Amino acid sequence: MNFRISYIASPKIEPKAGDLLLFVRPHRPFDYVIKLLTLSRYYHVGLYAGENHVLEARPQGVVRNTLAGRENWYVVASAPEGKGADALAWAETQIGAGFDRMNMLYVLLEHLFIKVRLNIVPSGKYSCGEFVATAFYHAGVQLFPDRDLDDIEPKDFARFLPGKDEAWDAVPRS
Repeated sequence: MNFRISYIASPKIEPKAGDLLLFVRPHRPFDYVIKLLTLSRYYHVGLYAGENHVLEARPQGVVRNTLAGRENWYVVASAPEGKGADALAWAETQIGAGFDRMNMLYVLLEHLFIKVRLNIVPSGKYSCGEFVATAFYHAGVQLFPDRDLDDIEPKDFARFLPGKDEAWDAVPRS
């Protein structure tokens, strides 16, 4: 069984402030681990902040980073329910908040040991998926009403991509 591997993903649409950016080109070993354990094309998600910048939860915390040099590393999904500006406004207030390393560890453990279900207490720190989902929650949109915010992974946001791009996720190719 072969898997199709593609790391270059030119954005299909020009992002607008508050749109979702799903990253597909890993550049750190941990990015590959996330893709492998979640069986997903996507290892990271952030909010487009305009002017070629992204707001994202990274190991150094919630930051506003340039997309220079990362232009072909992501795909774009329009902000759900048109609430991108509101989500982005809340997200900007979180710059400097910590990264939730324990949540990332719990998510990975749940993928390794399928029957394990860990309950996490919110800490004011964020993983990338939790950060973006929480931003939309504060904008009045529950992106995943059947899930806890701390259980959200980058691959979960694929449902918002145009053309159901989530079909790319770990589909065996011959």
